[in-house]
Amino acid sequence: MSVMDTIKMHEQIAEKKAALRTALRSKRRALESAEAVSASRAVCERLVELKAFSDAELILAYMASKNELDVSYAVDRAIQLGKRVAFPLCLDNGGLRLLVPNDKNAFTVGSYGILEPDPTRSVEVQPEELELIIAPAVAFDHECRRLGQGGGYYDRLFEKARCFTVGVGYDFQLVDELPFEKHDVALDAVLLPSITLENPR
Repeated sequence: MSVMDTIKMHEQIAEKKAALRTALRSKRRALESAEAVSASRAVCERLVELKAFSDAELILAYMASKNELDVSYAVDRAIQLGKRVAFPLCLDNGGLRLLVPNDKNAFTVGSYGILEPDPTRSVEVQPEELELIIAPAVAFDHECRRLGQGGGYYDRLFEKARCFTVGVGYDFQLVDELPFEKHDVALDAVLLPSITLENPR
């Protein structure tokens, strides 16, 4: 494949990803509140039953934004069980800081309009310490691959963490065909309200 063919292929994949993000973000925004709450609870109830959840002492979760699936029930359960729960803080250089907040009030609104842990009221941990990552996405496919927001934050994190990774979302976020490139990282499992997908690797 020539250099021009490679460039064209990457451009086509980028266009497909952009179109898919636009369509599914619109669908997510239109989701009724009651439906979002019901779906979030259903996913979280199965999430806390995972062996990877039971075994993990340090978990990375996220604060839901713009009608993403809400994992706060699973976070609360983890804390009740004495586990530590970290949250990501996005950096300008494309990296993440992983912070365990001292309490529920130790959050501020970040640059993307997402609640992020305040570094002055949190304890920082390293990717290698994580035992479970709960990751959001725009879309998933049946091979547990994910389409993120486009910043590559989680893909870079997965390579460093080397722990069990589970994606969570709504049923409509599962698609038959997902644009995928070599640097995109597949998850170990995906939990949606009506289906659990496992990566056989």
